[in-house]
Amino acid sequence: MSVAIRECGSCSACCTVIGVHELEKGTYETCEHLCEAGCGIYAERPQSCRTFECQWLRGALEVDGSIDTEMRPDASGVIFDYHPDTAFGEVFTAWEVEPGASASGRARSIIKGLEERFLVIIMTRGPEGEGGSGDRSFVGPPHLVAQATDVMWSRPVR
Repeated sequence: MSVAIRECGSCSACCTVIGVHELEKGTYETCEHLCEAGCGIYAERPQSCRTFECQWLRGALEVDGSIDTEMRPDASGVIFDYHPDTAFGEVFTAWEVEPGASASGRARSIIKGLEERFLVIIMTRGPEGEGGSGDRSFVGPPHLVAQATDVMWSRPVR
C-alpha cells in the first residue's frame, strides 16, 4: 500500500495567520521571512514553526484515503491545528485564512464532525487594516465550551 505524499506546495497560510512568538510575529501578520520560495529561514526556523502540524499536511482531514487538495488551507480558507494535551483534553483550532471560511463548505463539515467530541476554537481575522485576531469562538460539547469560555475568553491571543 502506498502512502500519499502531501506537500505545502504554494500554500503559505500558516506563515500569514499563526503567530510566532520567537519572531515577535503576531496572529494574522505575514512573516517577514516568507518569500516566493516559501520560508526563507526554513533550516533555521523557530521551534514553534518546527512543531506546528498543519492537520491537512498530516493527513488528518482525509475522508476516503485520498489527498483532498480542496481542504488544503489556501484552498479551504481554514488551517486546522491540533493540541492533544490541554486543560480541555484534545483541542482543535480552526484558523480562518479567509473571512467566513469556517462557516461554509467542507471546512464547516469538518468542524461539525470535530465538535461532537472535541473543543474547537474558531479564530477569525480582525477588521480590515487591524492586526491580530478579531474573535475566537468555541464549539464542542457544552461542558467544554462553558469551561473554555470561563477560562480563556478574556485572555489576549498571542
